[in-house]
Amino acid sequence: MKLKTPFQGEVVQSVQGRDEGRFYVVVRAENAFVWVADGKKRTLANPKRKNLRHVRLYEMAAADIGVKMPFDASFDVTVAYGLKNLAKKLINQVQSEE
Repeated sequence: MKLKTPFQGEVVQSVQGRDEGRFYVVVRAENAFVWVADGKKRTLANPKRKNLRHVRLYEMAAADIGVKMPFDASFDVTVAYGLKNLAKKLINQVQSEE
């Protein structure tokens, strides 16, 4: 099964593991793994390695949540803020559909 390789700066959601349901930004992608950061627990200096099968890719770039490329010193703050707003937005969409 061929998996789509995400690009640096793409937004993903964890679907396996203790962090299931959390949103991340891809910091680096190689072969069948991606390194992701959320700005809080997983910073740019300490990204989490995830199997590509254990993340859901979103058609959304980091720029869509306010993160500038290339990643700079403000990465952790802007990613944490942007992902928090994204999660709220998706929760509100689900609630309005019900």
